[in-house]
Amino acid sequence: MMSVINDASKNAWVNRIANANGRIHQRGSSIQQQGIGLPIAIFVITVLSAFAVNMGLLVEDNSESRIEYITSLRASLAADTGADLGLNVAFDPSDAPVYAGGVTCSSTAINYSFTNDAGMSGCSAAVTCSSATAGGKTIYTVTSVGTCDTISKTVVTSAL
Repeated sequence: MMSVINDASKNAWVNRIANANGRIHQRGSSIQQQGIGLPIAIFVITVLSAFAVNMGLLVEDNSESRIEYITSLRASLAADTGADLGLNVAFDPSDAPVYAGGVTCSSTAINYSFTNDAGMSGCSAAVTCSSATAGGKTIYTVTSVGTCDTISKTVVTSAL
């Protein structure tokens, strides 16, 4: 024997099942989705984007620092070389070890340009010399200012 199910008992049965597990809804009712996947995905994308932007800024900052460091090093090398050349002028090697011809020390700057040297293009050195006598000894001070682009370094060397 077959039982006949009317609409009222059918709706009651569907409501009971829907209330039991919360997933089945009656016809015509709105379906509400719940989940955390979309907010998490947006959050992760935002964090990764911020990380990528900061990494780009860090690489750019590191590049600028490295260029400044290399230019500063080149200016130091130009100043050191200028001081060596200034000492070579002041204490002419052909007069060594007596320096019979006297020491040539000029307060007028001698300018050296390193534009033809590989790696030192755009660098120069300005060298001056001064002397002071103390206790019967003459002390010569050679000052060299090395400049590369906009960075300058100064080296001061003293000799008897």
